[in-house]
Amino acid sequence: MLKTKVIKTLLSASVLAAFAAPMAVQAQTPAAGMNTPAASALNKADQKIVMDMARANMAEIEAGKIAVSKSQNAQVKAYAQRMIDDHTKALADVTSLAQNKGVTLPTEMDSKHKAMAAKLNKLEGDAFDREYMKQAGVADHTKVHAMLKKDSTRAKDPDVKALVSKMMPTVEEHLTSAKGMPMTKGGGGKSDAKGVKPPVTGEANDHTSPGAVKPPAAAKDTSRGASGTMGTTGTSTSPPVTGEANDHTSPGAVRPSPAAKDTKPAPAPAVKY
Repeated sequence: MLKTKVIKTLLSASVLAAFAAPMAVQAQTPAAGMNTPAASALNKADQKIVMDMARANMAEIEAGKIAVSKSQNAQVKAYAQRMIDDHTKALADVTSLAQNKGVTLPTEMDSKHKAMAAKLNKLEGDAFDREYMKQAGVADHTKVHAMLKKDSTRAKDPDVKALVSKMMPTVEEHLTSAKGMPMTKGGGGKSDAKGVKPPVTGEANDHTSPGAVKPPAAAKDTSRGASGTMGTTGTSTSPPVTGEANDHTSPGAVRPSPAAKDTKPAPAPAVKY
């Protein structure tokens, strides 16, 4: 009786072990058909391209949020909102690609853009608008556009290459818009905001100052000299005066004709008888 129970127990253990082994192997092997991204789907260079695109989009989104909340300029606020919208869509594309290719994306901005965000948060008014458009608008988009141009040729994975090509026109359009803003024209745009005063003419005008308008030559005082002329370029001339009062030795004086001179008749010769 006891021997029979032992045999049954051993048989049960054997059966359980036989079923447990395949289950253990199955647990260690991924199910067939599962879309599990492989860590080696991209080479190191392509992984860096994907991570750089993610950082660039995160930086523009963060700076745009700061500008929307702080700027009082309608143009700047509209530009910042477009940065939030466009770069949020671009970041979603990068995130989807990273998940499919097994790339772990950064979760925060790099130190440079953290410092830029801290600086923007300390500025107000026109100073904020100029700094935001100069850094996030022009400088960052210039850098990212150059980066994408290089990535479009050196990326190996076709999906990465396609995403780079998709992002490039958007970044280029953002850069063009930023350069066209009043506060970024001419390296700061202060003169555009304040305007340029027209030059003032008249006695109080300093003819030596930049932009001064000199009075026309006809307005000059040409009254020097009671007789003679001012030269060939004068605008008015006085007729020469003849007679005893005329100074014949002065430049330009007109001497009287010989007929006008006072001459006495010569005495008649004496007649001798």
